[in-house]
Amino acid sequence: MHFINKITRNSMLLLMLALAIGGCQKMDRPELGDYPEDPPPPPYSTLKSFWEFENNIRDTGQYRIEGTVKNVTFGPGIKGQAAVLGADGYLMSTKFNDSLTKPGSLTVAWWMNAAAPTGNAKGIFAIAKKTEFWGNVEFFLETNNNGNEAFLKVHLFNATHADKGEEWNEIKIPNALNKWTHFAVVYSAADSKLSIYADGVATAINGKVLKGGNYGPLKFTDVAGIVLGNFAFETDPTLASHGAEPWASQVNGSIDQFRIYNVPLSATEVKALFDNKQ
Repeated sequence: MHFINKITRNSMLLLMLALAIGGCQKMDRPELGDYPEDPPPPPYSTLKSFWEFENNIRDTGQYRIEGTVKNVTFGPGIKGQAAVLGADGYLMSTKFNDSLTKPGSLTVAWWMNAAAPTGNAKGIFAIAKKTEFWGNVEFFLETNNNGNEAFLKVHLFNATHADKGEEWNEIKIPNALNKWTHFAVVYSAADSKLSIYADGVATAINGKVLKGGNYGPLKFTDVAGIVLGNFAFETDPTLASHGAEPWASQVNGSIDQFRIYNVPLSATEVKALFDNKQ
């Protein structure tokens, strides 16, 4: 009798285990193939940011930087539409890709139709440095009072170099205002050379060696964001260590086809951007 009861108990345990397993097997669960797959990463591109300004401020480059604007509208550009800067206007973003802080080499190219600065310097582009008045990168038109001549100033900080690696360069470009003009600023980390182009042609700053050839790869610190069409210290709130100045304001005109690369474009590549209105 004891032996029979033992068999019965064991049989019941096996039956309960089988029922439990069967119940688990009947639970609904998706097949592995039912889970959505992650989209493939975008292909690598040296064109890190690209604003076409086709009635929007979408960055269609690899970084896909999201931004906000103040007093920016859209009007006829060199190709399609362009950003038109109103009083104290700018495009600003504090949501940037970390790779922007260490590009190594750099090319910034854009089309601009701007009036001559009278009384105010006109900010074009900045990679802001929150601990300094001037940005890690700052391009602007200085007042000049010489007709259609553009007086372009280029400022850089580079943490790779000793003493913050501050660099100032300037160039006067004839017949570059009050019409669509293509600009490109190119820095090559391999040989520490800076070149500035206008309408696809090198200016007097062409392969200028910075810091005796030891300027090295660009590395930016304390980056607060980027600004198009104005100075970093003119935004609200300011992206610099200082607030707005009465002698500074936005580009008095339009900007189009704004591009940022992490490579130094060749003279041929810059000329192609100009020829193709890109």
